[in-house]
Amino acid sequence: MPAPKGKGETGDDMTDWYYHDPAQGGRVGPLSAGQMRERYVDRRIQADTLAWHAGVQEWQPLERFAEELALHTVRPDAARPPPLPPPPPPGVASRPGPGVGGAAPPPKRGLSGCAIVAIVAAVAAVPVIAILAAIAVPAYHDYTIRANSTAGIIGAASAMQRAVEEFSQAHGRCPGDNDFAPLLQRFQAQDKGPTVHFGTLAGGNCAFEFTLHGDSAVEGRTLVYEAVRDGDLVDWDCSGGDLPDRYRPVPCRGD
Repeated sequence: MPAPKGKGETGDDMTDWYYHDPAQGGRVGPLSAGQMRERYVDRRIQADTLAWHAGVQEWQPLERFAEELALHTVRPDAARPPPLPPPPPPGVASRPGPGVGGAAPPPKRGLSGCAIVAIVAAVAAVPVIAILAAIAVPAYHDYTIRANSTAGIIGAASAMQRAVEEFSQAHGRCPGDNDFAPLLQRFQAQDKGPTVHFGTLAGGNCAFEFTLHGDSAVEGRTLVYEAVRDGDLVDWDCSGGDLPDRYRPVPCRGD
């Protein structure tokens, strides 16, 4: 009577084995246990190669079948090369290494950390710049209108205040346009300059009124200087008239 067959000798050769090899298109087999050991010795398959046989639910590394295949009885031949790496997926060009079709091209460089920070900062700054522009442009426009329309008013107003006070003290009344006719002729000779009128307000205070000309934003608008008397002292209030605050000299604004 022959001796029982040991595992890994002939009894396991009845099992059909398969292993995965990307270089050969995927699944390889069916093979016997002996053929699997031969490929293991030849280093065509390794411990991490996926293998399968009937009765196993999923593909597993070859090392998990070491006992079934009796891999402990053999050793890979170190003189043989290991399996080639899998080919690159379709559409991905392979990159030759040194000595194979020329030197390897230099790796592509990505953005440095500083460049990324600069880009993020630039993107974040765009809304800030837009906000500043929305504020600065109208403000500059108002400034140019105010400068062009009221440039000569402040100095002239100071001289007119003294003239009104002196006239009022000398004559006991407020001056009118006829009293300052020569002054008005010289002042209003300026091209597109403001016109001026002297008179008395409803409350009895002396006043003079500038009517602006030139820019459409201020055309026909008025700025009134009123002499407010407190005993023997006179203080001038220039908040009167219908000129918008943004075009007024700073001392004449309502705020």
